[in-house]
Amino acid sequence: MKRIGLLAGKGKFPLFFIQALQKEGKEVVAIGIKGEASLRIEKEIEKVHWIGLGELGKLIKILKEEAIEELAMVGRISKDSLFTNLKLDDEARALLTNLKDKSDDSLLGALRDKLAQTGVRVADPREFLSPLIPKEGVLTERKPSREEEEDMDFGRRIAKEIARVLKMSSLTVVVKEQTILAVESAEGTDKTIRRGGRLAKEKAVVVKVAREEGEIQLDLPVVGTETLKALKEINASCLAIDARKTVLLDRERLIEMANEAGISIVAK
Repeated sequence: MKRIGLLAGKGKFPLFFIQALQKEGKEVVAIGIKGEASLRIEKEIEKVHWIGLGELGKLIKILKEEAIEELAMVGRISKDSLFTNLKLDDEARALLTNLKDKSDDSLLGALRDKLAQTGVRVADPREFLSPLIPKEGVLTERKPSREEEEDMDFGRRIAKEIARVLKMSSLTVVVKEQTILAVESAEGTDKTIRRGGRLAKEKAVVVKVAREEGEIQLDLPVVGTETLKALKEINASCLAIDARKTVLLDRERLIEMANEAGISIVAK
């Protein structure tokens, strides 16, 4: 049986990824990033290694020792981790030195190419997670109003362009009455939602997009129950996501929470 490697970052996504592959009878070997990945992955599978964020050489060594030819990178990496006491080994230092910038595309693309040189293919997680990837349509009981649809379309146009310019794999904006109240930066989706919500007061529309090109397959947009909690906190009315490109974690519970709060979720 072919082993699937998992490079695990922050959040629940790595746990859902492990569970999804186990249901299919696949063997998963996890490499957790210290300070980012949850210790709960050790309860899900027997084979777990731990590395520091800047230990690229150690990652390559583990992949070779475990005979892993296919690796999925799942979970967030806190942006502040890239600027706070980051210790780089020789491999990581060489990789970063040759980058033209430190955008999502540049970092992920360079890592993918480096691993390919060692015989490891970095896989698109969607290859394993089709039940968690919604198709086009309204996912909740409540459909958006015409005004909310207009805010969604406006937010998508703006977010797609900003993501393209910044080379971000995904981007969230908060919209109300075709006014952009918040644009995601290094703080992440949920904090962006709360920041925009303070201005909107209520009935904000939140739009989360994936880029049309670049390294999106290495860093998929993810929405889970924590994001739904943030939407409820600000009394948001709608969430728009990209169909076939966004992972919905704990999908049934997430939709249930949205229905209870009267929040419309639309995949476009």
